[in-house]
Amino acid sequence: MKTKCSNKKDLNVIVMNDMCSYGKVSLTVNIPVLSAFSVKVSPLPTVLLSNHTQFSSFCAFDMTEYLFPIVEELKKRNAVFNAFYIGWLGKVSQVDLAVSIIKDFNIPLTIVDPILGDNEKLYSSITDEQVSNMKKLIKHADIIVPNTTEFSALLGLPIDKKPSIETIKENIETLREYGPKNIVVTSVEEGDNVGTLCYCEDGSIFTHLLPKLPIHTPGTGDAFGSSLLGYLLTGDNLETATKKATNFLHEAVSKVCESDFDRSFGIPIENYLHLL
Repeated sequence: MKTKCSNKKDLNVIVMNDMCSYGKVSLTVNIPVLSAFSVKVSPLPTVLLSNHTQFSSFCAFDMTEYLFPIVEELKKRNAVFNAFYIGWLGKVSQVDLAVSIIKDFNIPLTIVDPILGDNEKLYSSITDEQVSNMKKLIKHADIIVPNTTEFSALLGLPIDKKPSIETIKENIETLREYGPKNIVVTSVEEGDNVGTLCYCEDGSIFTHLLPKLPIHTPGTGDAFGSSLLGYLLTGDNLETATKKATNFLHEAVSKVCESDFDRSFGIPIENYLHLL
């Protein structure tokens, strides 16, 4: 899979994800990473939060009622988008809106981060209905980037144990039958290594693993997905883009390990954009 743009100055991406005022996750990661590729980002915040949900408390405000008139105004502008990045969606109506955006704007590349959980647990707010809605959404995706927990959840596999590479390979074709053309599974582990496993549209599978790092910090999935999309839009094929995005994230997290930065805040992504 290769996506090219004849004029890199005219790269435009619409991003549907939540927005946190405090903490480096979601849109506050998506926007700077994509901007580093000279991509113009049109954000559609699905939820506005005081801070990300891994802090002890937070407040959140659903933005659904505002999204529909915003999209109608974008239609009046005759907006053209090279890609659509979809992250956190909290309601069925947001899923429906995302599907209509793909169709109404004739977007050629859609990447979905099916945010459902991490570290062998679903997020506390996730319901069976949301998992079902995510299955409906990913059939419209060119690429999905689930972590291993989300991979298991989408397939109805036990999520309390991280799937092995062999288990992922044995089941990834079933996930492909749900509709996504390409699947990049993150947080894949083998021994002391961690990284990505990619199932390509042509049926080929490859892995890219690097040494594990002694840290967990929010926002890594957002950084990976955004950099993957940036590399694709600027001419890399899926295998090259996946390896570059995996390397970028690993190096950025390595830098966080070496620093005294508060890891609960998330990756201070602006400090590491030069690594792209």
